[in-house]
Amino acid sequence: MLFLFTKTLYQASRYMKKYLLTSLLFISFGLAQAQSLRFKFADSTFLPLKPAGQLHGISGIEYEPQKKQWHLASDRGNYFVFNGIENIRDFEQKEKQLIAKGTANWFESVRFDKSGRFIYAVENEYKPSFDNRDTTTYVAYYDSYPPKSGRPAYIVPPVWLPADNKGIESLAVTDSGAVWVAPEAGWFGETEVGQDTIHFLRFNKNVIGYLPTEPFSYVIDRKGCPYSKTEKRGGISEILAVNETQLLVLERCFDNGPGGSELVKAKLWQVTVDGKHLKKDEKPAFDFSKDLPFLPDNLEGMSWWPTESGKRKLILVTDDNPGLKNKQRTQLILLEKE
Repeated sequence: MLFLFTKTLYQASRYMKKYLLTSLLFISFGLAQAQSLRFKFADSTFLPLKPAGQLHGISGIEYEPQKKQWHLASDRGNYFVFNGIENIRDFEQKEKQLIAKGTANWFESVRFDKSGRFIYAVENEYKPSFDNRDTTTYVAYYDSYPPKSGRPAYIVPPVWLPADNKGIESLAVTDSGAVWVAPEAGWFGETEVGQDTIHFLRFNKNVIGYLPTEPFSYVIDRKGCPYSKTEKRGGISEILAVNETQLLVLERCFDNGPGGSELVKAKLWQVTVDGKHLKKDEKPAFDFSKDLPFLPDNLEGMSWWPTESGKRKLILVTDDNPGLKNKQRTQLILLEKE
């Protein structure tokens, strides 16, 4: 399993004493900042149904503060860079002036660290298809965006998906440059119902790349969608760093409601490093099934909204999925700290 391989690297590294000390300092600093976040609904907008507009299949969203740009990426290779966004309704207007950059990457998450390094997660197909013969998932990076070199460097090298549509969907980057990686439903041997403990990976940034630490256990909710006809595993669709030792974790699953209609259920959890475990707060930071004034769709991307002062805000984006007949629309949702 990938997390056991990571643990072996951790134990074998001759640099570990130095980075253990660094990690302890980060943990002490993070614990000093520990707080329980709660959010409330602030704003939203729904984008047009396909085929109108371009923002479809969006799975990753990130704000790059150095250039004051928004980066949105789809799980079919389209990539957008927005300038001059002041509110969430600007995305629909600005996209009319953009031409999407086409790539070969099926993006699930995109992030920037403070140096401007561009880090991204890709999830390909579980089985080869006409659209994509690749059956791997991975995390890679370039030192900048747009990339100046032809090949990326890997943080998590390509591995086969452990289950259908269950690869790596989530990345978080801390102020120190450490990268957290979460599988959607667990690594190999962790994805089945009844196995509720999975593992996150953390990679500390150094001068030559990234050094893995020991994996951190996390208890995923396998009971959130008991009436699902197709998938009961649940899933983590995005994570976000609060500080060095705290993350926001977006869990969502797909249930079946009256008449067989599909319902998306989602909760945002704040978690804190507790030894080698990521401990959830007692209550979710936000419950999308209860606290939104509308039904949430397939929540996929999440980023901090830039604020010069005042309360912290989050923006989330939904994936309206392939096909012209599903009647899904891209949702942009803004939350504000209570």
